[in-house]
Amino acid sequence: MMKKKFTTIKIKTLLFALFLFFGKFYSQTNNGAVGINTSSPNLNSVLDVVSGSNNKGILIPRITELQRNAIVINKPADDGLTIYNTTEDCFNYWSLADNEWKSVCGQLGKAVFTVDCSVSKAMGSYVKGKELTNSNYLTISVNVTKVGNYTISGTTSNGYNFYGTGVFLNTGVQKVQVLGQGTPQAIQTDNVTLEANGTEVTCTPAISISVLSPAGTYTMSCGSATVNGVYKVGTALSASNTITLPVNVSAIGSYTITTNTVDGISFSGSGTFTATGNQNITLSGTGTPASTSVKTITMTSDSQGGVSTTCSVNVIVVIPKKTVLHLGLETAYGYSAYTGPSRSLMDSPSNFGTTASSIVKYEGFNHISLGNSPSSAAVQTALNNKPDIVIIGYNYTPDATEAGYIANYLNKKGVVIALTDNTVAAQNLFLGIFSDPTISTSYGAGAGSVYALANTDDPILNGPFGDVRGKNWGEDASTTVNVSGLTSGFIPYSYAQPINNTTTRTGISGLRNNSLNFVWFGDGGFLSNENANGSQFNSNTIEPFVAPGSGGYFPVQKSAYGYAGNGFSAGSMQVQNSILFANMIAWAIQKSEFNGINTQ
Repeated sequence: MMKKKFTTIKIKTLLFALFLFFGKFYSQTNNGAVGINTSSPNLNSVLDVVSGSNNKGILIPRITELQRNAIVINKPADDGLTIYNTTEDCFNYWSLADNEWKSVCGQLGKAVFTVDCSVSKAMGSYVKGKELTNSNYLTISVNVTKVGNYTISGTTSNGYNFYGTGVFLNTGVQKVQVLGQGTPQAIQTDNVTLEANGTEVTCTPAISISVLSPAGTYTMSCGSATVNGVYKVGTALSASNTITLPVNVSAIGSYTITTNTVDGISFSGSGTFTATGNQNITLSGTGTPASTSVKTITMTSDSQGGVSTTCSVNVIVVIPKKTVLHLGLETAYGYSAYTGPSRSLMDSPSNFGTTASSIVKYEGFNHISLGNSPSSAAVQTALNNKPDIVIIGYNYTPDATEAGYIANYLNKKGVVIALTDNTVAAQNLFLGIFSDPTISTSYGAGAGSVYALANTDDPILNGPFGDVRGKNWGEDASTTVNVSGLTSGFIPYSYAQPINNTTTRTGISGLRNNSLNFVWFGDGGFLSNENANGSQFNSNTIEPFVAPGSGGYFPVQKSAYGYAGNGFSAGSMQVQNSILFANMIAWAIQKSEFNGINTQ
């Protein structure tokens, strides 16, 4: 036993001596450099590793990012400490200067993110033999938990693929466009195989793409296209936002219809016609409206055979709420539109609302009323608060000071609808607004007078609630006021002469100024109807306003109105006061949104 122990000690001593000898030899002859698989290591290195058969590499410690972060750093001594980060799939080193771990893949390193397959999809149309363009891409929804570089690819076995790379600068949910390239070779449905930063992403179900046959021949019926759904600023389009487009197919095949992008939104549709003749196709919308402007969308088809391949359709975006200041007597008759059927007409979502069937796409009103006799100070304060629209009704009578406040409001692009049958009130308004001493007002015909409307193409005479050009409006229980001495800049809606009266009268009884947002009719009871349900009041000479609650307070004509005269029998005329008023409100909403006092 002792002999064996002695021999072991001798061997260890010999090996140690040899190590010291060769270490001293290499240190002396190679200036301290150590070589592995080389007898002449690089003189500028302390370690030179050579792959003897040129088929091997070097491994440094491989640890996760959590394990890396658990290292207790000795800052001066560990400057340059290097590891391979398996979480990031990249080399990292400790930087004393920046006091942090750095990635050699870039300062940010590789991003960490997950893919939400449920809202990721392929965009564009895919046709056999047609090379992919910039409209062919994958939109991939990701949730980034660590910023950095990313590479996303999608592959198919049908001659085309997708590839995208970039940098995520923020964490959170984001969407990435991964462009396609190549040419589909066969008519089939392809499942896309996704990879994200080199790791396969399993989507169930997979993102699928239908490759279509070559295009057929068809024409679009542009004038019959229907825009579906509600469009709202800041709200992304959903499955309900579509365009129904009638087409006439003369040769079967695939179809692809795309649109331009207008203010953040666009539409597209593709498929295969299996029969000729008239049929409807659906274009699906995408994007988020950025403004309330009307968007003219141009549709472009891939139809063959030299037929027309473009047409347009307008998309209406919901206008946000507006504040209305009411000045007038608050009674059930609805003189100021703060009460009565005229208020119900304004607040009806089928008239002004956000539903797909709303006549005017609009979020509704904030109503404020100062009543019939506010102080001048109250009027000034209210107008300085910049209401979007002001409606004046019976029997608010502004003095010269208040008329000046209203004029100042109009000059700042405020909107005023004035329905007044007091000569002093009308005189003050017109003189305050237009500063023309030649303007005068006078009383005209009385209750039950019927006035012919001009046959002029105008947004109030011919608006979303009806075309009343060449028709009539009716005076309520009082006496019509007429204005004379007007110069240019006015669109007359009606004159002083009633159709059912032979007494000669001059002046204008209804108008719109074409530079200011100002509409006026010379009757304070223009909106009068004491029936809360808005149904027609049984009288030929009073309450000409009709908007039945049973129809959603939709405005209709009063079918029997007017006193007898000038060849007309009592109640034989029809008047359109409620339709005119609804068109006024639609006009006022547009003006206040796009050219109003609060327009930015």
